[in-house]
Amino acid sequence: MTDDGTRKGDKPPQLHIWDAAAREFELGTLVDGDETWDLFVVSERTSAELCRGRISFRRDDERYDTDAILVEESEREVLRRAGELPASMLRQLLVSLRPES
Repeated sequence: MTDDGTRKGDKPPQLHIWDAAAREFELGTLVDGDETWDLFVVSERTSAELCRGRISFRRDDERYDTDAILVEESEREVLRRAGELPASMLRQLLVSLRPES
């Protein structure tokens, strides 16, 4: 036993919010001023009935991911819904994810 009450070699439990089986799909690009961002949908089946998706904004070494903002019955539906998001909403999401300068 160690001083903190755990046995040697024991690791604390790890929280895995997104499964390693999550799949990425290219959604397109978003032009925001002088910057062009590549957009991806990251989807993951959460149960037999539901699939969730998040939007990933990528440019060079920068990457910003939303939380799960889409929940549908299938991956196909998550991708369809992501494709329906207007550019104005995607820009708002990106602004909310980026650190303030």
